[in-house]
Amino acid sequence: MIRYLFDAANAITALGLIFATNAIYFALVGRFELGICFALWALLADDADGMVAQHSPSRSALTAQVGAAFDGLADLVYAALFPAVLILSFNAFSIPSLFAAVCLVLSGALRLSYFSAFGLDDDGFGRGLPLNNDLFVLAALFATNRFVAIPYLGGLLIGAALLLSLLHLSNFKFPGTGNWLRLANLTLVAAGSFALLANPPAS
Repeated sequence: MIRYLFDAANAITALGLIFATNAIYFALVGRFELGICFALWALLADDADGMVAQHSPSRSALTAQVGAAFDGLADLVYAALFPAVLILSFNAFSIPSLFAAVCLVLSGALRLSYFSAFGLDDDGFGRGLPLNNDLFVLAALFATNRFVAIPYLGGLLIGAALLLSLLHLSNFKFPGTGNWLRLANLTLVAAGSFALLANPPAS
């Protein structure tokens, strides 16, 4: 099985999983901003592995099949499990945060399973809100909180998780692919990373 990691696209997916594991670690030890940054970088790896796979014509069908399953599991870790762990950790593992975390993981797993079975519509759009948008919401909230303290941020995170869970399972159309979408992701990741890692003004 290890030989599948020597495939370029799968190797990038593995790098994304390493980033995602670091993200979970930093969320558990209370370094939330750094954890979000690692999750955002896992998102970039997810975009990159797809582009590499598309431009690998000699890739075998079996390698592609393994890669698709590997990629889906990586998506679940960085885009559903990590936000759930962060919300749990930030709220001191309270019961409401556990409920929100369960909703995020279940909705994320169901959406990824639906996408695996049905893919994109003929017009290139998918159904429901993609999971990676959870990271942008987290980045925006924590970046804002670094400069202007947000009252009751823990409760806001729980409410956001419940709303995002519903949006993931909704039936509205959302762009599923394209270079402009990757560029938008890159821009948001760069802006989010800078805002989260920049030194806040002295109070």
